[in-house]
Amino acid sequence: MSSVAAPAASAGSDPHPVHVLYAPKEGNADDQYEDAYAITKSANRVTIAVADGASSAVFAREWAILLTQSFANDPTSAGLPEREDEVKRRIGELGKSWRESVQDKATSWYAQEKLPQGSSAALLVVQWDLLHRTFRASSIGDVCLFVVRDNRLKYAFPLTKSTKFDDRPYLVTTEIASGATKLPPVTRFGAPYEPEDRFLILTDAWAAYFLTEWEARRKPWNELPPGPTHLARWLKQRRDSGKLKNDDVTLVDLTL
Repeated sequence: MSSVAAPAASAGSDPHPVHVLYAPKEGNADDQYEDAYAITKSANRVTIAVADGASSAVFAREWAILLTQSFANDPTSAGLPEREDEVKRRIGELGKSWRESVQDKATSWYAQEKLPQGSSAALLVVQWDLLHRTFRASSIGDVCLFVVRDNRLKYAFPLTKSTKFDDRPYLVTTEIASGATKLPPVTRFGAPYEPEDRFLILTDAWAAYFLTEWEARRKPWNELPPGPTHLARWLKQRRDSGKLKNDDVTLVDLTL
């Protein structure tokens, strides 16, 4: 199984380095990985967006990338807008951009057949206010944020139990503007954070495993693979045992 990881910033050059590990499904190539993440930083803010493209949708990788880049790179946004009509407008515009970018790529019969249905992804956006030491998160779907404080799980968002994961999560679709799909509920959460709080963002398969381990009174944040060279073996052991679903996985790890 191949695995890839984004380079981590060195502590000397970045006071708040973000560490990322990700890998495609076992048996898939790196270019078949359909999660995406984007990170932006300024003097007083850190924004991270993570999306999990739906495997059943066409060009899900492209949709996940477009979503994360748009929401992480918007300096005026702290995640999904508060007003429903603004969420629809924003997603609708991105859906049009997605269709324009992929329509010439739909050369196979499968892609041509699926293209009218659009694409979909789960999305989580988290923004930290470094000045006031608070964070806000907004979510559609089952990408999860876990906050570890003093070696204990302090917060889990938006899902808090492993049994809540299923094969039909809420998804952000490209077809919001056309009215072909409805806007799913947007879940929001925010709180102050304390020094040395650790924030872990995980896509669904890894998040479900994380909560299962925590429910068994273990501390899964202490057994994460330390880097990309260990990731493939770590995943294979857990996938082979049936503890972790064979799906694309992404981990974004930040301590403040």
